[in-house]
Amino acid sequence: MTYFPLNQEQQHLKELAAGLAEKELAPRAAETDSERKFPRASLEGLKSAGLWGLRVDKEMGGLGADLLSTCLVVEELAKKCPSTAMCYKMHVEAAELISRQHTDYQAESFVKKIASGDILCTVAGGETSGKGDDWVPTMRVTAVSKQGDGYLLDNIRKSYVTSAGEASHYFMLCRVGEEAKPHQLTALFIEADKIDWETVGEWNGLGMRGNNSMPIRFNGVVPEGNRLGEEGAALKYLGAVMMPVVALTYGAAYLGVASGAYEQAMEEAKKVYPSGASRLDNPINQRRMAELSAKIEAARALLHVAAAAGDAGKVAAPLPYLQAKVSCSEAAVLVTQELMTMFGGTAFAARLPFERYFRDARAGMIMGLANDEAYQTIYGMLFPKK
Repeated sequence: MTYFPLNQEQQHLKELAAGLAEKELAPRAAETDSERKFPRASLEGLKSAGLWGLRVDKEMGGLGADLLSTCLVVEELAKKCPSTAMCYKMHVEAAELISRQHTDYQAESFVKKIASGDILCTVAGGETSGKGDDWVPTMRVTAVSKQGDGYLLDNIRKSYVTSAGEASHYFMLCRVGEEAKPHQLTALFIEADKIDWETVGEWNGLGMRGNNSMPIRFNGVVPEGNRLGEEGAALKYLGAVMMPVVALTYGAAYLGVASGAYEQAMEEAKKVYPSGASRLDNPINQRRMAELSAKIEAARALLHVAAAAGDAGKVAAPLPYLQAKVSCSEAAVLVTQELMTMFGGTAFAARLPFERYFRDARAGMIMGLANDEAYQTIYGMLFPKK
C-alpha cells in the first residue's frame, strides 16, 4: 500500500515503473540471478521509457522527478528484480551531481545524453584498505596528479563498482596530489571510451548477482572539463546534493526487496493444497504475515516522509535519510528470513523465489553507507560533540 498522498505525476511514475517491472524485469529476474547475467535487456526497457533521465530536469530532456517519485520508481523495480533495480539506482546516483550542478559543456556532453539514454553511468566508489578488497569507510582515497589540462589516473583501483565494464561513464572521487588531505576530494566524470580500464576478477556475490560489482583499474587522463564542481571541494556538494538520493534510493531498493517478496508470499500463501490445507491455516503464519505487513509499511512511511521533507526543503541534516535507509534494509532482512521460515523446505530448495530475495536482502546491511557506519553517523547527529 501507499498511504502517503501522491500527486498525479508521482502516481503516474509509480504506475509506469510497476508496469515496466512486470513486463521487462520480472521475466528475466530468475535468469539474471542464476546466470549472474548483467541485466542489459531489462535496463534497455527502462531506457525506452525515459527512466534513465528520471532526475534530470525537464529543460534538459529528463523527467524532472522529485525525491519521492524516485523512491517510488526504485521500489517498484526492486520488487521484480533487485539486481536491475540496483544497477539502475547506481545510475541515478552517479548522474545526480552532474544533473544538479554542471557547466555548459557538461550539460551538452553529458546531462542531455543521460536524459536521452545515451549514457549509462555508475559510481566507482569504494577503495581497498590494505591488501585484497577489505573496504572500510575510513579509507584514504587515492591521489591523482594534475597533468596539463587534466588529471592523470595511474593504475587507480576502485572496488565493488556496480555495472563494472558495462557502464559508459563512471563517477569517481579522488584527491589531487599526495599532499591533499583525506577530506579534500575531487569528483570526476569519466568517459569509459576515452580512457584505459580493466575489470579485475569476476562477480560471484551471494546476492544481487546481476550487478557486475567488480573492481576496476583506471589509467589515462581525464580532462579538467570533466571535473564536477571545484577541485578539492566535492564533500561540500556530496552532502547537500547527493546524500538524499544515495541514502533514499538504497532504502527504496531494499524496501522493494521486502515488499516484492511479501507480495509474492501473499499469493503463494493463499494456495490450497490437495489435503485442503493452506499455509495460512497456521496461526503462527497468520501472525507472521500481519507483523511483516506492519514492518514494511513502517519503513515505507519513514522513507516517503523523509523524501517528501527533502522535496520541501525541510531537511537541514541527513538524519531522516539515514534513518530511512537502515529501516528499509533491516525490514528486507527480517521479511525475507521470515518468509524462508514460513515456506520451509520448498523455499530452501529454491522452488520459490524467496531464496533469491533472501540473498539479495543481505547486501542492504553493508552496501553504500553500511548500517554500522550509518548508525554511527546518526548517533553523531543526535549527540554532537560540544
